[in-house]
Order: sequence, then structure tokens, then C-alpha cells
Amino acid sequence: MTSQIACSTSSTMQNSTIYKDPGDDFSSSPSSSFINPPKFVEDATCTTNQALLQDDDFNTFSTTARSLIQMERDNDENDKVDNEDNRNSSQRQEQIICSNSSTPCDDTSNTIDIKAINSKIEDKGAERGKNTENESMSHNNKPTTQSNNPNQYQRYVTPQDFKLLKVVGMGAFGKVLQVRNKHTNKIHAMKVISKRLLKRKPTYIENMILEKQILMKVCSHPFIVTMHCSFQTQEKLFIIMEFARGGELFLRLGKHGFFTESTTCFYTSEIVLALEHLHGKGILHRDLKPENILLRDDGHLVLTDFGLAKDFQQWSSAATDTNEERALTVCGTYEYMAPEMVARKGYGKAADWWSLGCIAYEMLSGKPPFESLKGEGSKDLLRKICNGRIRMPSGLSREACFFVKGLLNRDASKRLGSMKKSTMFELGGVAQVKRLDFFKSIDWNLLETKEVDPPERFDHELENDEDLRHFYPE
Repeated sequence: MTSQIACSTSSTMQNSTIYKDPGDDFSSSPSSSFINPPKFVEDATCTTNQALLQDDDFNTFSTTARSLIQMERDNDENDKVDNEDNRNSSQRQEQIICSNSSTPCDDTSNTIDIKAINSKIEDKGAERGKNTENESMSHNNKPTTQSNNPNQYQRYVTPQDFKLLKVVGMGAFGKVLQVRNKHTNKIHAMKVISKRLLKRKPTYIENMILEKQILMKVCSHPFIVTMHCSFQTQEKLFIIMEFARGGELFLRLGKHGFFTESTTCFYTSEIVLALEHLHGKGILHRDLKPENILLRDDGHLVLTDFGLAKDFQQWSSAATDTNEERALTVCGTYEYMAPEMVARKGYGKAADWWSLGCIAYEMLSGKPPFESLKGEGSKDLLRKICNGRIRMPSGLSREACFFVKGLLNRDASKRLGSMKKSTMFELGGVAQVKRLDFFKSIDWNLLETKEVDPPERFDHELENDEDLRHFYPE
């Protein structure tokens, strides 16, 4: 495959651009390093005044301590008080301490030990810190807790919570690892990004921030990869995602050579639902290709790698290419770029539908509709995308040809999936795609709940949850 390109637009970011992540930020100074990594929030060695702000039980201890001190001063100043009354007063004071603590009280002691009270506060806080579990991980790396009580001691997710197993992918800014959560014993994919490489260009940091925000925004869909949490250290960024054990669709396609129409229909229908969800959220993927489509062990697919995605905040799902906000950056992979992107005319969600047409063509024929021949360069490939003739693979049904040709229409306003919205007289947008004869066997409601059987499953082929037979050896 031709390598990815990312040509930035004229808009740039200032050196003060920061990468926002829960609990810590990038330093705003270009010359300084990033701040310390998130630490466990379980340090219970706080003073009595600090404890007042953190826990109701600590508040009780502190109030008791101050009242006891004042009582002792009053007793010292009042010389007329009988010794028996002083002794009874001391016993009552000790009973107050015992009623607010979990440890037995020594009835023979008549003195008030403030250090002992603070020691009890520290012991109680330390015990809570040790009992804090890390089984639940949030998208923004909020501190994990045992209960819903916000005053309980909390801690952040760190790299030490995961056991590194094997490298499953490499990228321009880092790598993807197969890891095991030490607390839940579940397998995840850990994306590790080098801050040093991101700092080379401000737009790299912007894209990294956007990728995390998009994953948080769309990961509830069954056909989009799920992000569990994200965190950082001084040198690296980490994103924890679900691990799709079926591997890349590209590897599966290379193994079979090409897919049958029924198999192509199943996979493209799930991509259609994923694109409908993305575009409804105002997100353009811009790098849709078989390498960025993963298969779960149950046979269903998920879209991944939103590093080049574009988020139009005000983009309505009902908008058309004539009135929607348009992107200008040329990015993605050559073979799957839309003609309007190559021509730098500005593009919208129709670019993703063109990429889907290229993927569908490759599923049915075993190769993309446009590729560089021996001795040709990237300019020749881009020229074919804009002006080259599209030859349909032999042996395709009329329904399959109509579907692929409709997606590979060079007129973005007439391309399937991006035409004007539906009216009472004709269908448009995603609804038009769903009503094609090519998808007549698909029940879209059942498909979205994954109640339609996939062409093949992979869970029975895997020996254990660490089996990587469906991945390239790294």
C-alpha cells in the first residue's frame, strides 16, 4: 500500500497548544518538558485541617480534637473545680474519642494525645487508599473509586496497571500493544504515542487531541472501536481500547483473495451503519481502508484509527454537500482518496462514501479500483483517480455493479450516501443506500444489534485470549 500523507492547511497552532488529559496537561512552555505523570491519589499523610476538607469522618475527628483541647484549657484555669469532677470530665472526654473511632479506648488514661488522634486519621486514610480498586476505567481517566462516595480516596490509571504482552502494530508516532489488565485480567489494546514525536509539529498534537475526543464521542456504536480510558506519563500518551482478536480485514481479504457478494454485502452493510453514526455526529473519517477495519472474534467488524478524522461541530446529518462545512486538508491513503480531495476542491462526507466504494470494489475483485503499475509514481495514481476509467470486475451481479458504481461516482453531489435528504417522493442519503437491491437480504434493525450471523467467526479458532494468529508477526 502507498504510505499515508497528511498535508496541513494554512491554519497552524501556537506553541502554547496543550494536550488536555484528565489530571495533568502538557506544559504551556515550548522549552519545558511535560508535567509529571498522574499519581495515585492515596496519600493519607494529611494534617487535621486538610482532613476536614476530604472526609466527613475526618471532620468528626478534628472537631473532637479541638473541643477536647478547649476543655482541657478550661479545666487548667479553673482551680476551684474538684479533682473528682476533673477525673469524671476526663473519662467523658475519652468516651467521646472512643465513640468516633474504631479502636478501643484506654479507660485508665486521663490525658489527651492529639498526635494519637492524627495517627488514627492517617491510619484510616491509608487503609482506604489500599482498598481502592482499579477495576473500572473511565474515558477521561477520572480516579477510580470503590463506591459512589466522592470523598473516598481515589487513584488514576497508570501503565503499571497493565502487563505488556506483544506488539501488534507500528505507526508513525508509536505502536499498538496487546496488554492484560492486572486487576480485571482482561485483554486490551494499548496505543502508545511518543510525545517527543508529537512535538515536532503543532498539528500532530491537535490531531492526537481530536482522536481522543472523537473516540469518546462515538465509541458507543457496535461497529466502532471502544476506548476504555486514556492517560499519560512524562514521555508518552496511552489510549486503552478493546482488542479485536480477528485482526485486520485487509489480512483476511489477502488470505481469501476476494470475497463473495454475500460476504461483501455483510461487511459493507456494517460499515454503512458505522458511517451513518459518524456522519450523524458530524465526524468525517478520511482514512477508511481495509487496514483500519478490524474484526472481532465474533465475526463482526469495527472501524478504528481516527488519527486523521475531522470533527465538524455544527455538521448536521441532514446536510448535503451543497451547504455543509467542507474540509480542505489532503490526507489519507492514495488508493482510497476521493477525486474532490485529490483536486483540492474541498470535500465533505461524500469522501467517506467514495472510500467505501473502493473497499467494496477491492472485496469483490481482490484489488482496489486504482493502483500504481510498475514504473508509475503517485502522480499517475492520482491522475487515474480523477480521470481514469473504472472497470467493473467480471462476474458481478447487476445489483453489485449498481452499488459499486453509485459509490464511485466522481460527482460528489450525485454519489450514493451523500445525495440530498429523503423526501416523500424519493430517498436520499443513507436511506437510499439501505434500500438498494444489493442489501435486500439485510435486516438493518437486527444487524445493528448484531443478531445477524457473520460469514465466519474466529473465537473457535483461537486457543486462548492471547492468540495472535490473525495478526501480522511484528
